[in-house]
Amino acid sequence: MYLLGIDSGTSVVKSVVFDLSGNEVAIARRDMPLVSPIPSSSEVDMNAVWELTAQTIAEVVREVGNESIMGVGISGTACGFWAVDAASNPVRNAILWNDGRAVDITAAWQTSGFLERVFDVSGNTMFPGYPLVLLRWLTDHEPETIAKTRWLLFHKDWLRLRLTGEIYNDIADASYFPGDIRKRTHCNDFFHEAKLNHLLDKLPPVLNSSDLAGKVTPEAAQQTGLRVGTPVVAGAVDVVASVLGGGAHRPGQACSILGTSFLNTIVSATPTFEPPGTGVQAGMPDGVFGRSLVNTSGTMCIEWMVKNLAGEEQRRTSEEHKNVYDLIEQTVSEVLVGSRGLVFLPYLNTTGIISPFTDANARAMFFGLSVEHTRADMMHAVYEGTALAMRDCFEQVPQPVEEVILVGGGARSKFWVQMLADASGKRILIPSGSEFGARGAAILAGVGAGVFDSVGSAIETMVQVVGSHLPNPEMSAKYDVLYKLYRHLYMNARESWQLRRDVLNQLGE
Repeated sequence: MYLLGIDSGTSVVKSVVFDLSGNEVAIARRDMPLVSPIPSSSEVDMNAVWELTAQTIAEVVREVGNESIMGVGISGTACGFWAVDAASNPVRNAILWNDGRAVDITAAWQTSGFLERVFDVSGNTMFPGYPLVLLRWLTDHEPETIAKTRWLLFHKDWLRLRLTGEIYNDIADASYFPGDIRKRTHCNDFFHEAKLNHLLDKLPPVLNSSDLAGKVTPEAAQQTGLRVGTPVVAGAVDVVASVLGGGAHRPGQACSILGTSFLNTIVSATPTFEPPGTGVQAGMPDGVFGRSLVNTSGTMCIEWMVKNLAGEEQRRTSEEHKNVYDLIEQTVSEVLVGSRGLVFLPYLNTTGIISPFTDANARAMFFGLSVEHTRADMMHAVYEGTALAMRDCFEQVPQPVEEVILVGGGARSKFWVQMLADASGKRILIPSGSEFGARGAAILAGVGAGVFDSVGSAIETMVQVVGSHLPNPEMSAKYDVLYKLYRHLYMNARESWQLRRDVLNQLGE
């Protein structure tokens, strides 16, 4: 027997078949073409997302056969604008979570105190890519889009709709609308304060993430190869799915997702709001909550580094038949802690930063650059800045954290993982496998299809820790010193970031 987990990310969609021990039996991937029609925007064609997803499903189903798949779960990126009309057709391209077009709205809401009030109810710090913010922007700039909209969905809801014909939200994604975290559903008051109360009837019913949400239709079966009637559960936002896929589900456990964003999550028995005004929070299965402090730039920093600083290593990949990341790590391996006084603030994302503070104007910087520095120093500083961002997030949380489960693409680098352990002073645990969002979705599918009686029992069976990295006390002591400078830099940069924004506005950019 198998379970199918679908993980649709920012730029890649993956379908993964797992056996009931959590082994990855078959994997298929497709890149999704993103577009940026206006400055700071990030969009994707919803129909293309479905077609590519259907291709990945069909590919893995051909490998294992459809009779053996007991259930389907889906995870997708958080936030954004995913909407359909009364005929269940997209009303426009989806707007993704990392879209920055509505930054002026969040800035105004921060000034008015609305963001603070939202946090007090939702545990979420809204950035420009949140659905509520984008609804305000679209109402002002694309009223025709709003007029066509019948249902407001999330990324994974769109894929589930195409599989089952059914329309729902789930408790995890609804948290990021944002919603009422205590009630684990949408919050009407936010719509009223944002002057969007006329859109409340466009919100679908909210299910628990492991609830059965429909069955594969004949049309979807023809496109994907799945068996007609295969159970499909509600699923969850990628953050929750990845945390579950890494094995964190009990209060007190911590999991960091080192992907495009860098989410540092602690599971709690009740909603938590410390530190105030920063981070995000979502309802999880079995009545627990995931409190995440988020640096919105994770592996994004490394990808930027590869593109802009690693030309030499890219050239050598074909000559030496080696991975570019391995070559980069060779280049930076001799650089000492502190990168010879060069510090990188990892705030590359156009959405700004939401943890451990909130500032939509925040941007990355190299500090201390001189003629003596080399490419190796700069690349080493990029790794260090992201590692210190993880430490910075966990330092702000009142609950003690001694060990962290690490998942996401960055977890494949032993060099970087050891740096994370040294910089944070925490033991880093590495679970088996590589597709944790899909594994979490499959775990939910197993519960909803009756294969497992609880999320806990599913995780006990499907997740195994296969490695750990202990902090080196000598290196950690050096990072203690560097961390002081790191914090001083961002704590004194906020006026400059605002001034930069003002200057760009005056320049018409």
